[in-house]
Amino acid sequence: MINWLRKSPLYPILAKVYPTLYKGLIWWAWQVCYLFPVEAHKIVFSNFNGGGFGDNTRYIAQECIRQKIPYKLFWVCEKPGCTFPPQLTIIRPNTLSFVYHMSTAGFWVDNTRKLYYFKKKSTQTYIHTWHAGPGMKKIERDAGTGLSEAYIAYAKRDSKNIDLLLSNCRFWTKCFQSCFWYDGPILEKGIPKNDLYFQEMAPIRKKIRHYYQLPSNVNLVLYVPTWRENRKLHVYHLDFEGCLDAFEKRFGGQWVMLVRLHPNVNAADFDICYTKRVLNASPYDNAQELLAAGDAVITDYSSCGFDYIQLNRLSFFYAEDYEEMKHDKGYYLELDELPVPKAFTNQQMMQNILDFSYETYQKKRVPFMEMMQYYDDGHASEAVVQYIVSKSKEAR
Repeated sequence: MINWLRKSPLYPILAKVYPTLYKGLIWWAWQVCYLFPVEAHKIVFSNFNGGGFGDNTRYIAQECIRQKIPYKLFWVCEKPGCTFPPQLTIIRPNTLSFVYHMSTAGFWVDNTRKLYYFKKKSTQTYIHTWHAGPGMKKIERDAGTGLSEAYIAYAKRDSKNIDLLLSNCRFWTKCFQSCFWYDGPILEKGIPKNDLYFQEMAPIRKKIRHYYQLPSNVNLVLYVPTWRENRKLHVYHLDFEGCLDAFEKRFGGQWVMLVRLHPNVNAADFDICYTKRVLNASPYDNAQELLAAGDAVITDYSSCGFDYIQLNRLSFFYAEDYEEMKHDKGYYLELDELPVPKAFTNQQMMQNILDFSYETYQKKRVPFMEMMQYYDDGHASEAVVQYIVSKSKEAR
């Protein structure tokens, strides 16, 4: 039937009309489902509006399952081939089922802005985890002209409905208070996905090396760049082999690089020659496990560079478009405030690796950690579940 319609001369007209009709249907579904009562012990989790089983929401869901709290657990996903715990019921985004469960759930747990039309009731609780900790690049309102008017409009609407934000350090709390169009409570107990950093590392390191069929003693450096709204790819041309040679010369042992692109970057557009030393880590379903298993990270503006500073691991800053990004969005910190080596060209990057000084790194790291005031201790997910349970008791 679908193939027949695509061959029909009416298909171009239907293709234009269908999105409008479907949007209208979903809008009416929200009006109707808004009348249904809320189930206090129902939670709907979402990762990037329908992504796989990942990010902060994953670890909160896992903690709900671990504690065996008597709640109905739903996960919004449209990504095929994902594996989920049997305790989670999967619903597709922007469907009638999705609207019904969102309208009747006592709790929404999300890590990004809601891009669809929604109606939240006063008896519902919206926990927004965001999808990153502190980083260089300014976000939301602080990004100024780097955001579109459309995004600003739904960001403001989204923030009005949030009941709780999560923060992993005092610095990030202050950023949220400045940039998020939000003046409500912030739970300063850490970021749920960072809980993994405080577990026993040996099993995770072994898991990742086994997955990529690597020797158990190999050292891993992750290249984890952020994405650019203009979709430019030239800024990602790091000299992988040159960096690996520099790591082996400076630190000894065998080094392998895992290249992990941002989900918003189409890996097919990024011309990388993967080898036995340079591996494609973008398809791996849990970026946090990769980071937990790594020995060093190279990034531009990603919060994972800050994570590695917190963990006292090797962290390197590499950005070819530093001045351009500074003009477009701006930064929360000056480069001199970062304790890590900074590079804007491949030549500088490799020289920074060869010249790396643990003594200099530690000396600069002390004031940085004092400025950040981290709260991460491995129990952020527990704190969120405790909040959910307490909130449900209050509603009785």
